[in-house]
Amino acid sequence: MSAAWRPATAEARSPAGTSRILLLIAGGGNRQQIERELAQRFTVVHPEGDALPADGFDLAIADGPGLRRWNHALREAKAAAQPVFLPLMLLLPRTDLRDRRRGLSDLLDDFITTPIDRTEFMERVQILLRARQQALEQRDELVRLVNFDRATGLPNRHLFTDRVQAAMRSADTRGAGLFVAVIHVPLAHVLESVGELAVEEAAMTCSAHLCDLAGENVDLARLRMDQWGVRLFDGGRMEAVFELCARIDRLADCGIEAGGETVYLAPRIGVASYPADADSAAGLIDAAIAAAGRARGGEPAFYTMEQCAAALHYLRTEAGLREAFADGQFELWLQPKVPLQAAGPPSAEALIRWRLPSGAMVPPGDFIPVAETSGLIRDITRWVIATAFDLVARTGRDRGQRLHLALNITPVDVQQPGLSEWLRGLCREHDVAPGQIEFELTETMVCDMDEPTLESLHALRAAGFGIAIDDFGTGYSSLGYLHRLPANTLKIDRRFIDKIPGDSGGATVTRAIIDLAQAFNLQTVAEGVEDAEQIEYLRAAGVDYGQGFHIARPMPETDFRAWLARARANGAHPPT
Repeated sequence: MSAAWRPATAEARSPAGTSRILLLIAGGGNRQQIERELAQRFTVVHPEGDALPADGFDLAIADGPGLRRWNHALREAKAAAQPVFLPLMLLLPRTDLRDRRRGLSDLLDDFITTPIDRTEFMERVQILLRARQQALEQRDELVRLVNFDRATGLPNRHLFTDRVQAAMRSADTRGAGLFVAVIHVPLAHVLESVGELAVEEAAMTCSAHLCDLAGENVDLARLRMDQWGVRLFDGGRMEAVFELCARIDRLADCGIEAGGETVYLAPRIGVASYPADADSAAGLIDAAIAAAGRARGGEPAFYTMEQCAAALHYLRTEAGLREAFADGQFELWLQPKVPLQAAGPPSAEALIRWRLPSGAMVPPGDFIPVAETSGLIRDITRWVIATAFDLVARTGRDRGQRLHLALNITPVDVQQPGLSEWLRGLCREHDVAPGQIEFELTETMVCDMDEPTLESLHALRAAGFGIAIDDFGTGYSSLGYLHRLPANTLKIDRRFIDKIPGDSGGATVTRAIIDLAQAFNLQTVAEGVEDAEQIEYLRAAGVDYGQGFHIARPMPETDFRAWLARARANGAHPPT
């Protein structure tokens, strides 16, 4: 063997001098000579008792007896290293080449026969170690791609979530709390103005500023294009949270270069705490994101479980509303209005109700705000209007009564193109006079109207439809608007009606509204009438119509028809 052992060339030496080579060679002569040669360039390791080295290895070299003894352990080591390549070289006499490899070829990556040529041996060792090194580099690159943001080099949400989860376990051990903050920087403005490449440029600059501002006692990550996450190492102190937020808020004063332009971006900060707001890392980060969406004016926003419940309610309600349209779960209910001065035609306010398949009713206060926020209110309004026209038409055909209905709409509805033409088409289709339909808008809505919306209202009034201002008396600029509005009715808000006749303040406001309506030749409707004493006071004060639980509660169409029948049998409306 020694006669064939020639020194390896310089080119065969490994550039990775720290590679660990495990020797599993039973033959003493071979082991000693191989170890002497390898030890000049690598770290040579051996089994530790009955186990392979705990610190691992980069290449295993075994002879036949060593391979048989360590076969199972080597298979486990190679499996544990997956998907990274962990090579195994077999050393065996040429005469044993065929027999010794039988049944082990799936485990081996290379072999060399004895007597050994030093140059060939070292070259094969180098080839295996280079393959191993490439596999490790590919693994590291994959880990970087999976765990770090490409543009900024910061941890991404995947790695940040893992770190937050570890911090939560540590907090549990110490019996402490943990805060996570999410910083929203409005990079969408950069995207809209100077493009996507500039966004990444701005993100890198933002990250550098945030690292400087946040300091050393935090763990910063980039969660998405415009969001950064912060885990406070000293997360149990509320003071630390406010100190951090105050530093981060200074980002608004940092000029950020993007696409050759200098922009100033004010951050919004949301904060969530463990264990109060979530019991998982992903949930805690989502809670902070939700809080950041509500942050305003440089002040951090804190998440609460109540907000989580509200968000879940919103999602479920929106999904339920879409199903309600498909399944026909909406109903049109009516609340009668009665004339207080003289007999008049039957009148009511149309109200939407939502009946679930179980028969349970969803309160309007639970779903109307969701419908308004989600945009579904436009579809709901059109359904209410179309159903109301049909009801008015059927009441006229079946009972010979000219029913007047008031319908609630919003400025968004009024702004819809072609609304007036659509309504006039419904009048022709159902043989309903425009004067039988009145549209109600709240005083707050009226105060916020722009000129195009006012023009649309004037078009409705010119077509013959009624316009009522609901909740009148609660706004602050309605008097200035009143002379410009095409309104024909004022509805006195219930909060004033509740105070009469005993409260002088409520009575004064009510009489002022009545006088104002008479000066502008407008009808008045008092809503929220609860007792007979209020009826008499309002009648004496000159109010035209009353509406409230004392008169009648909102009711389904069937009950409303029965109410109309009783009114007709009495020669008027039921006694008030």
